[in-house]
Amino acid sequence: MGKLYGNDFSQTTISRFEALNLSFKNMCKLRPLLEKWLNDAGTGGDTRYTLGRRRKKRTSIDTYIRNALEKRFQENSKPMSGELELMAEQLHMEKEVVRVWFCNRRQKEKRISLPSQNHNMVREKSKCIYNSFPF
Repeated sequence: MGKLYGNDFSQTTISRFEALNLSFKNMCKLRPLLEKWLNDAGTGGDTRYTLGRRRKKRTSIDTYIRNALEKRFQENSKPMSGELELMAEQLHMEKEVVRVWFCNRRQKEKRISLPSQNHNMVREKSKCIYNSFPF
């Protein structure tokens, strides 16, 4: 509310307001802002002040499309922008959805390969430790 109407309120003021524990002076100061906020909330408000950007709804990808993307990923895990655009066009998808799918798939690949690498490093370190003792 503070960002919408040009006043930022401290967390203490907000907490006291919510607990109905504000001083009379502060309540008088907030009243005009609260009335404006209530009026705007009731009428739909001024859309110029909408905060942030709405997130896009989660995209679900059909199995046959996922299989096609997976096949392309096995061929090339880092396609260029033009290749992404072509894939998106062929699969009737947005380029951004295809781009994000590839980013997420690379992260999955990294996540899958890291535990086995860490396990091998631990084994190698333990060999070094055990081999350094003379008994």
